[in-house]
Amino acid sequence: MHTRLQGSVLGSAVLACIVAGGAHAQNISGAIFTTTSDGSTVNANHYDAKTDVYLNGGPTNCISPGLPAGDYYFMVTNPPGSVQLSLDSTFDRQFRVTLLSSGKIGQNLGNAATHPNGTSPCAGGITIRLAKDAFDFADTDNPGGVYKAWITRKADFDTYCNTTYGAGVDCGLEGFIHSNTKTDNFKVAGNAVYNGKLKAFKFYDKNANGKYDDGYDIPLPNWKMTLTSVGQGVDSTKLTGSTGTAVWDPLVPDDDYFVTEGTPLQTNWVHSATIYSGHDGSPQNPAGPLVVIANQTTYVAFGNYCTKPSNGRTLGFWSNKNGQALIDSYDLAALRALNLRTASGANFDPYDYATFRTWLLGGTATNMAYMLSVQLAAMKLNVRNGFVNGNGFYVPAGKTINQIMDAANLSLATNYLTVSGHPQRAYQETLKNWLDQLNNGAGVLSRYPCKYTF
Repeated sequence: MHTRLQGSVLGSAVLACIVAGGAHAQNISGAIFTTTSDGSTVNANHYDAKTDVYLNGGPTNCISPGLPAGDYYFMVTNPPGSVQLSLDSTFDRQFRVTLLSSGKIGQNLGNAATHPNGTSPCAGGITIRLAKDAFDFADTDNPGGVYKAWITRKADFDTYCNTTYGAGVDCGLEGFIHSNTKTDNFKVAGNAVYNGKLKAFKFYDKNANGKYDDGYDIPLPNWKMTLTSVGQGVDSTKLTGSTGTAVWDPLVPDDDYFVTEGTPLQTNWVHSATIYSGHDGSPQNPAGPLVVIANQTTYVAFGNYCTKPSNGRTLGFWSNKNGQALIDSYDLAALRALNLRTASGANFDPYDYATFRTWLLGGTATNMAYMLSVQLAAMKLNVRNGFVNGNGFYVPAGKTINQIMDAANLSLATNYLTVSGHPQRAYQETLKNWLDQLNNGAGVLSRYPCKYTF
């Protein structure tokens, strides 16, 4: 009988064979997990020694979602699955699932001397130790002491190895084709060195400038943060504390950590900044990869702001009886003080509501100055009648509403006929769009954090 142990890199020809060899096999339903000897702590994931790790098929106290009946091989690798760590023959690592075992591991078909059964109390099921001693599978190259346990059907493995290398050949790692396997990560403490730290900070970006302004921006507590690392098998969610910080300590130094900030159920929240070493500060979620270094603290910060409706009233409101009831002579005088324009570019100075209403409803964009004037007039009425706070900050414009109105009025003073081809037409259209959005209730920056839940 021949044995072929697989190394860390597969050639392109072998990869092609893997794809072809696995094309007719099916995914394995159910699940496998690592456990203690008696199967009482399934999927524990953290063990003091290699000899403490047993294989089982079921998430809680040997109750399995049901592996399909059949014979299987198992092995141990590093977390990416690129290096096989099991040192003995694959044929010594076998088990059987029978109909009577109800989807659990029912029989140990391998070498019981090197992979003995545990003391599992599972009715109709057993556990199998992954290693007789610390030398039955090699140490992982993962600094956190993370390993990966695999199973694959005996039929899939034998078919691939026999077809690719010849009858009776143990082709090791190659025979565990990813699409035809089940896996589970676990850690052995003896290999891990935990001496790094990571802090995630959450703040309210009060001025929406995409930066953290110390002493001005506000820490946000109870914001969900999730730390992950594929290499270290980390998936940990915490809420920020009263200082806006979530801390993970200790951590295994590595360069593949990511922090994902929670997205509130409330849709008026906007992610404005992600700050960490080597990143330009632009919004990024998740943040990373983040490097955790021995005896140092890695920092990442997320900035968010929220908006509240401008409470603006539309052109339709100001042209109906509700708007008419509010407009008085002082409002008309305020409109006359603006540089409002007509379709021809002439000044428009309303002295009565009927004239104003006709002009308002007749707004067109052939002359962009006319359409800008219409939206400016509606916003002027919104501010004067207390619907809109002119000091409200509109983030897309980077200006307050009063500043947008001033910019529009200044442009209308000289650029009163902005038809197609006019150099200022695009600028006036932008101003018009901002005012239109705000007249329709677009969100303005809230000075203080809004409600958030996850």
